[in-house]
Amino acid sequence: MNIIFLTSSTSENVFHNICSESKVLPNPSNQNFYHKLIKALSFYDNVEVVSHRPSAKGVTLPPIEDDHDDRVPYHYTKIQKTLFYKIFREKHQIVETTVKILDSYLHKDSIIVVDVLRRNLLNAALKIKHKHGIPVIGVLTDNPYNLTNVSDHYAEKTINKTAKLDGFLTLTDGLLAAYGIAGKPTYIFEGIVEDIPTFKREPLGDYIAFAGSLYERYGVKNLVDSFNGLDQKINLVILGNGPLKSYISNLGQHDHRVLYLSQLSKNKTYCIEQHALANINPRPLNETLDKQSVPSKMLDYLASGVPTISTKHPRLYELFKNDVYWIDDTSAQGIQKAILDFLNSSQIEKTKKALSAKTKVYSMFGSLVQGEGISHFLNSFNTSKS
Repeated sequence: MNIIFLTSSTSENVFHNICSESKVLPNPSNQNFYHKLIKALSFYDNVEVVSHRPSAKGVTLPPIEDDHDDRVPYHYTKIQKTLFYKIFREKHQIVETTVKILDSYLHKDSIIVVDVLRRNLLNAALKIKHKHGIPVIGVLTDNPYNLTNVSDHYAEKTINKTAKLDGFLTLTDGLLAAYGIAGKPTYIFEGIVEDIPTFKREPLGDYIAFAGSLYERYGVKNLVDSFNGLDQKINLVILGNGPLKSYISNLGQHDHRVLYLSQLSKNKTYCIEQHALANINPRPLNETLDKQSVPSKMLDYLASGVPTISTKHPRLYELFKNDVYWIDDTSAQGIQKAILDFLNSSQIEKTKKALSAKTKVYSMFGSLVQGEGISHFLNSFNTSKS
């Protein structure tokens, strides 16, 4: 089958260039998720990407030409920041680029997959579906009402338009409920982990690592504060970007065990995680949020081959109950206790938990496993239309 993927994700090389040339670093979570999904599908189907890079203040989008990432072609639409372009031309640019690819396949055995949270990608997909009868599958990664700087009117329109699609790839049942979707084909998966090479250890001493967005609501302040009274000769390595970066940097000037390394590339992040004593997820529980999302960093932690310390996200606790050092209390004192419990456990137990977690996460969420399942789901739309 020919899969045309409409996304803001780019090839790895282009994303690296955007990061290196921008004053404000773009959040890598969307890039990383879609890159993994696209690569997983490329093992089983012919995939081409129409990439519409989102413009944001402080993010530099240099002129680029179409390129490839492994076996996947990336076609980049034009970017202009004028309001006229965004309202009247942007959608048509995406449609024209996509239809050109469809024409090369004579519109046969083709399907469109779209990131529904990108307005004009969704609008373009709906126009192509209406005009050419191509099935369109939406990817649900977040509730639009949870997005920063998004009006309720915008979120409502996104949900209403998404309901017109033919099927859905979603991270949780809760997202289906948030979009009011029932009775249409869906494929639910918590995420994807890719094969990770072994990297050379960085000279950071013994450390516990965190990688993610630096927000107090995600438990990051309590995490760094937990080190204040921790009488241990280990470091806390923080990777990421967000409002707490100044707080963490200042704390590191007084407590040299707190090492803030800013936002690093995906492979450098994998390297840090791979050689940690443990990786930690301090995000407090939130009933609504936990039903609709899975901490994306957690699957990478579990795949790293070293122990994971985490709060009890319901779904992950269900799947990895005996494979993680769980945090019962998300206060700074509670996180400190969880770290001490981990440090005081035997090396045999640490190794057992880490290897069990890695084996399980790859068996359930590995690229080949999820790629095959999602490919089968997408191909069912082709069969139903034949």
